[in-house]
Amino acid sequence: MNRLSGSCVLGSDLGTSGCKSIVLDAEGNIRGWALEDYPTLRPHPGWAEQHPGDWFSAFRNTAQQAIRQAEVEPEEIAAVCIVGITHNAVLLDENDAVLRAAILYTDIRSQTQSEALLQKWGDAIFQRTFNPLSPVWTWPQLQWIKENEPEVWRQTRRILFPKDYVRHQIAPSFLTDTIDPVGTCLYDPLENQWIDLFCADLGLPPEVWPEPVEPWCVVGGVSKQAAAETGLVPGTPVIAGTTDTAAEVFGTGAIRPGQTTVKLATVGRIATISEDPVPDPTFFNYPHVLEGLWYPGTSTKFAASAFTWARRAFWDEGDRSHDYKLMDQAAAGVPPGAGGVIFHPYLAGEFAPSWDPYLRASFLGVGIQHNRAHFTRAVMEGVAFAIRDALESILATGLEVDEIRLIGGGAASDLWAQIMTDVLQRELLVPESADAAFGSALMAGVAAGMFEAKSDSIGDLIRIRARRFPDEKRSTLYDDLFGIYRQAAESISDVSHQLHHFQVKQGAGSK
Repeated sequence: MNRLSGSCVLGSDLGTSGCKSIVLDAEGNIRGWALEDYPTLRPHPGWAEQHPGDWFSAFRNTAQQAIRQAEVEPEEIAAVCIVGITHNAVLLDENDAVLRAAILYTDIRSQTQSEALLQKWGDAIFQRTFNPLSPVWTWPQLQWIKENEPEVWRQTRRILFPKDYVRHQIAPSFLTDTIDPVGTCLYDPLENQWIDLFCADLGLPPEVWPEPVEPWCVVGGVSKQAAAETGLVPGTPVIAGTTDTAAEVFGTGAIRPGQTTVKLATVGRIATISEDPVPDPTFFNYPHVLEGLWYPGTSTKFAASAFTWARRAFWDEGDRSHDYKLMDQAAAGVPPGAGGVIFHPYLAGEFAPSWDPYLRASFLGVGIQHNRAHFTRAVMEGVAFAIRDALESILATGLEVDEIRLIGGGAASDLWAQIMTDVLQRELLVPESADAAFGSALMAGVAAGMFEAKSDSIGDLIRIRARRFPDEKRSTLYDDLFGIYRQAAESISDVSHQLHHFQVKQGAGSK
């Protein structure tokens, strides 16, 4: 690949809660970075939406700030790569205007549509997509819009995904990569093409769907208008990009079978590199950015987002928001086991291993002696238990897990990283920089000819910040507590369903 002009690259990640952009140089050093949050709208119980315009605004602002902090000239940016959350569709009209807010993967309103599609198509969905249909996936979300918002549906002319929409704003094209569409359950990841039979079920013409290209492809240059808004130079190469998980898996250096990533972010995502998809209907199966590899895996629905919820529920006072570090310190003052308090982090249903959108969170074992520090530690331990639950489902398939790298915002907490190590009873490697923005920048660097997408070349750019080893005594304690956690999870399932329907009936929920 020819080297593009410029000494740095810009990588951006449109995450679930915000956009992060970084400037990376040819030695793999982060020269500048910026983060901007955007809101998630919850107009009804179980709903979660975001406005695509907020994504572009956050990208524009963080790109400017990252370049400014890096103290490089815009001319020095050799390439731009944007990655982002998947499963979420942006509907555009004939003038490319956004027709409605994007339904997020955490939204459960399309449960009825999901069940109807499974009833109609049965095993054919998994056989073609290697993924289990549920409200997480785009197909039932689109079916909900078709049934409930016919005027929006009638005007729909194009469908893009979050990173494709933002990229379209800076380098116009109706393209996606070969990994992001897998999140729709309308795409064949082996044939790299839309499944005509499934797409026709929605009644939309073929030209609605974006054309897939390889994630590394240069798909255009920054337009003059976008250059004025972002501070980038007109014509700067922009590559297709991919999903945030695919980018962060690559960015951790997980590029050979057996390497595994555990992410403590909004969700708790586990991905294990393999040469083939896993034929298990409870798994996510996505191709790796490197040809011939996959990153099958699973996840728990709430991880760092459960910690954010705990701050809001137990620590915020009026206009004052407590620092996460203070929460961390308080939890560290509580012995392992949180004084016998167990937390199930099912704040809006759960993914693995139950795949139940109606499960609800619970604290068990609460006594008069407990306070918010106990609850905070219980949340951290409960998330670790949920991730162990998911990891055990991976091991049960026979997948090789010979190395685990802990990533995500939660990994910055020494306490939480050690809890994870003790609960999983595994050595954990904590990379210095291994989020989706870093992976996105690495991809831009490969496209620009700065780096080679080879195991030793990429491995040299991944710096390990810490190695965590399990403590035998704490691991034994957590082993006992995990058994109680699982037994309790089975017992509260029916009660969770009853409470969910009660809340819907009463119109409960936050807005």
